[in-house]
Amino acid sequence: MDWNKAKTLTIIFLLLLNAFLGFLIYLERDTYILDARRVETIVNLLERNNITMGPSATVPRSYRPLPQLSMSAFYYDEQELLEMFFTDTSRVVQVQDRDSGIVARRIFETTDRRQRLTEQNGFITFDCRSGTNRIEVTKEAVLEEARSFLANMGEVSSFQLDSVFIDAEGARVRFCQVYNGNIIFTNYVEFWITEMGITRIDCTFSRPIGFLGAPINLVAADEVLLHFMQFFMDAFDEPAKILRIDLVYYQKEGSLIDSVKAEPHYRIVVQGIERHFLFNAYLNLIEQF
Repeated sequence: MDWNKAKTLTIIFLLLLNAFLGFLIYLERDTYILDARRVETIVNLLERNNITMGPSATVPRSYRPLPQLSMSAFYYDEQELLEMFFTDTSRVVQVQDRDSGIVARRIFETTDRRQRLTEQNGFITFDCRSGTNRIEVTKEAVLEEARSFLANMGEVSSFQLDSVFIDAEGARVRFCQVYNGNIIFTNYVEFWITEMGITRIDCTFSRPIGFLGAPINLVAADEVLLHFMQFFMDAFDEPAKILRIDLVYYQKEGSLIDSVKAEPHYRIVVQGIERHFLFNAYLNLIEQF
């Protein structure tokens, strides 16, 4: 055996192993882990109060400090906006706002009045009264219809699927922007789909600029779930099933002029309740329900 060669290979292996272990330590720096006992305790407490976890809902076990995220002011180029929603922009006219007291509102409509686009204070609504295409309302069909439209929406087309909700009235398919692996909850496009195809689209987009300052410690998920349980029991006299709990960036307020901040929030999705529950992950305060 060539002992010099073997020794060299052993040294190289150990160096690679140390580098790999160092990388793992770097990834886990300042990361806090919920142990199994704490997770079991909060899940049992929820169940004793008629709040259960759905089969795909898991309690986040790790929570690393996260910084705030700087977001640009709302701004949409008019021509790009029209091309995102209308197939033939030559048939689109700007409609005079009937309520002159409302500022920063733009309304565009096709000449046959079947499609209307409204942009107000950064929030976009596209109404398509006759729908886009007759379909069967199944998960596969509504996803295909939504993705087909999304593919032509410029920068928004890179948004990733966030949720699909189907009931007797139709389906809602929501896509959100993912920035550096983080979901931006308030950068979204949501499709309302019936047997007539897409009948409405809601959308808002504020471009992420970059992270601000040093990472800030987050509240653990079990503490947030305890707050949620207390709030839900006071506000709703009924059982609940949690379908999803995760971390997202949420922009509480928008701006047409200045950049704003988005902060990490725990999102809790409850079966049968359309609006998501959002808790500030720095302060454990409920922001939306």
